Amino acid sequence: MGQVLGSYSVYRHSRDCRGYRHVMHHWHDPDGMGTLVCLHGAGVAAELTWKSMATTLQGYRDVYCPDLRGMGRSHPLGDTEIPFTAHAVAEDVADWLRHCHVTSYDLVGYSFGGLVALLLHGRGPAARRLVLIESALFERASIDVLRDLRQRYADVADQLLTDTDPSAGVLCFLELVAPFRSRHPRVERMTIQRLSARPAGFAFALKAVNEAAWTLDRASLIASVPRTLAILGGNSRPESQALSRQLAETHSHWSVEVIPGVDHALPYQKPGQVAQAIMRFLGRED
Repeated sequence: MGQVLGSYSVYRHSRDCRGYRHVMHHWHDPDGMGTLVCLHGAGVAAELTWKSMATTLQGYRDVYCPDLRGMGRSHPLGDTEIPFTAHAVAEDVADWLRHCHVTSYDLVGYSFGGLVALLLHGRGPAARRLVLIESALFERASIDVLRDLRQRYADVADQLLTDTDPSAGVLCFLELVAPFRSRHPRVERMTIQRLSARPAGFAFALKAVNEAAWTLDRASLIASVPRTLAILGGNSRPESQALSRQLAETHSHWSVEVIPGVDHALPYQKPGQVAQAIMRFLGRED
């Protein structure tokens, strides 16, 4: 402990489990109520994704932000990056929740973390409410088109695994995930730097989503979730916005909020607005 984020005292825990050293970022407020779990996206880390939202995500007793496999401070015990599946990552998070005696919680997942959140809820312990920020597997309405798209991401993953410089692979990823992004040199440089920290782990996360696209029943996942908010960037692909709006029209437990002026990287571009949308949905906004 030492750092404070609003009313939260900040802790970092680690534990070895299933061949990995897993790291959990834990914010604690003894006067708060309930538990929030936040899962970051592929190629990034928990601190970088959620820390700038902490002063808005107030009121919980505990907030848990794990560094998922291949990313952040979590590393394989053998120090060599190894492939993993989205199911394995969901099991990692479930292990943490058992270790921390968490049985009731709200759940937020960004991008790859959105897919992991869906799997975590399905295997249990089930989340009370769910927020999906630009979640993987919701880029296209057609499953066939989605699978073709995810194969292009898998090709980018192969490039990340073979190139000595990850920059070109990261740029190919950005063209797929955020074609309408800001291309200001400073923004582009910061984005590439953020996604190049663990290129092999990033690549294995992309491959995990591709595998999930071919093996998971997305319709069943959607039907099984609790009350859910999908948050999207206004500059994200119109196809993904259309799918979430369609789901909101056809599923009473599904709602959508679009934040204007941002793309897939909205947690880094407008973290305050993203956090406010989360708290409005969870009924915790002042």
